[in-house]
Amino acid sequence: MKPYCETVASKLLPTLRALIAKELMNSYNMTQLQTAKKLGITQSAISQYTRHLRGSKMESLEKDKVVFKEIEIFASKVASNDLKNQTEFLEAFCSICKTVRKRKLLCDIHQKTFPETCSCSICQK
Repeated sequence: MKPYCETVASKLLPTLRALIAKELMNSYNMTQLQTAKKLGITQSAISQYTRHLRGSKMESLEKDKVVFKEIEIFASKVASNDLKNQTEFLEAFCSICKTVRKRKLLCDIHQKTFPETCSCSICQK
């Protein structure tokens, strides 16, 4: 049986990064390089996100108004340097993941990827 965190690492995190990068570039006119530096990732990763080669597995996140609002708030804080240190950055990012879990937006993908987990209740804990 594959752990839930494997789905988070392979599907959720790249999608969140892609959506945050998109928000930074579209709403704050950042370049790929500026966005990459703000997020602590490479410019080539940002390029892959913008070309939908990476981080495009969970369309439901962008459509969910609650999650997308958190992404907008996070991007705003990143763009304005309101996240003073790595701890604040991580806490704000993790808050988005917690919202995704609470809203059970990862359950369908987890169950499709690993059908043997159909009766799991990890998201609800």
